[in-house]
Amino acid sequence: MNVGSRSEIVPDFHSLKNTKKPVLYDTTLRDGAQTEGVNFSLEDKLAIAKRLSDFGFSYVEGGWPGSNPRDMQFFSDVKKLGLRSRIAAFGMTSPRPESDENVKNLAGSGAAAITIFGKAWDLHVRDVLKMSLDENVTMIKKTIDYLKSGGADVFFDAEHLFDGYKSDPDYALKVLDAASGAEVLVLCDTNGGAMPWEVDEITRAVAGRFKKPLGIHAHNDSGMAVMNSLTAMKNGIVHVQGTVNGLGERCGNMDWTEFLPVASAKLGMKLDVDMKGLSQLSKYIERMTGFSVARNKPFVGENAFRHKAGVHIDAVLKTPKAYEHVEPSYVGNTRSFSLSEQVGRAGVLRVARQYGYRIDKSHPVVAEAMRQIKEKQNFTDSELYLLLAKSLDKKQDPFELLDYETEISSAGKAKTEIKIRIGKEVFHEISDGVGPVHSLDLALRKALGRKYNVEKLQLTNYRVRILNQEKATAASVEVFIEFRANGDTWSTSGVSDDLIKASEEALIKGYRYYLVKNKSG
Repeated sequence: MNVGSRSEIVPDFHSLKNTKKPVLYDTTLRDGAQTEGVNFSLEDKLAIAKRLSDFGFSYVEGGWPGSNPRDMQFFSDVKKLGLRSRIAAFGMTSPRPESDENVKNLAGSGAAAITIFGKAWDLHVRDVLKMSLDENVTMIKKTIDYLKSGGADVFFDAEHLFDGYKSDPDYALKVLDAASGAEVLVLCDTNGGAMPWEVDEITRAVAGRFKKPLGIHAHNDSGMAVMNSLTAMKNGIVHVQGTVNGLGERCGNMDWTEFLPVASAKLGMKLDVDMKGLSQLSKYIERMTGFSVARNKPFVGENAFRHKAGVHIDAVLKTPKAYEHVEPSYVGNTRSFSLSEQVGRAGVLRVARQYGYRIDKSHPVVAEAMRQIKEKQNFTDSELYLLLAKSLDKKQDPFELLDYETEISSAGKAKTEIKIRIGKEVFHEISDGVGPVHSLDLALRKALGRKYNVEKLQLTNYRVRILNQEKATAASVEVFIEFRANGDTWSTSGVSDDLIKASEEALIKGYRYYLVKNKSG
């Protein structure tokens, strides 16, 4: 069946302006955990669930109870956290739910909601489940009825609904009919291949047939997950599923870090979430998963509000709207400037002015700044500040790293012994860490804590980029670290053919910036 028309590729979104706020259902802990290389411990899952709840998601899907001891323990332990979000359990339909241990575990999980998925595509029923179309329909109804009989709120994920509708619309609707006892019917673009005009027509058809809450679960295999979710909402969808940073199988799921700002800032939806905490939530999930967020990711990426070209910097310093479509603080991000040869002396002056320094192009510090900009891979505005403070305010370095030695065990544990000078005093400290960079950071923090208050200083992001991949393990690396304290956010970088050395450079710059800026230098 041919669905939709390419002439309708951009649906009319006017109806979404100031619409009723959707129910936000997060599936980072379940669908997001299906990302290649992502594995959560029980402690990880509990910590992430709390963070997602604090952010404001209506539902947090916790996983498959009964699939492993960790997930069973999660559903037991999460009740003790007193979360605002309702916890949902996930499972699949069964031909004999009353005797199926997995379904029984779902019912006994104590979750506030149970999301059950069933096949809505005839191809899957015949070729994957190897059963008749009627048997699948019966199985869906029996499973939902069984769970409902126990008093559970049931959501039905109609897996492959869009592919199923295009293949056999009557059967896809028959599947939804069988699941109509559920509180919400969630239309799933499981393969991520649906186009917006197809989602537009199909959700309109389904909404016209079922007078009950409908949901959307979109994958991003065609890069359309956010667009498709918004398109579905235009036709009355009220329940939206997604993951933080777009985690998920293959190309991932609909990404909250893109959907939420668009829905809120562009379409005026009233969302009960901490929008100013979005960037930090993204970075938190990045740290917990090891799955890196692209630098140029909209809204939350480190380059989302980072300006490099001289013309851009000049314009943004005069009026941010010139090159920013939304205020960075709206999503908890920050504006920054990447100093390069492109900015010239005038660009250095503009950034210096932002820090309160009034100098002209002929000042020697400008020439020194230009020299360092040309030499370095990435000269940040925080590094320019340190140069200006030392040259113009005659601020001395708050500390000097004299020496350090790191021992790494075969188990991956590390111990760093550090020696620093603060004023005329020399301090030795030793710290253990989960790796060499962690132990170095802890030792440095402990030593600085002998004279300075560094308790409020947080490292919020750590990233490594290989600069010359053709050299394999001999390649140089750039380490990027982001810091936060007292409402201020800054970043530093270090470059070396030694990862620990590059990390040391970035760490030292970051601590120096904090101490100098807070008048300890």
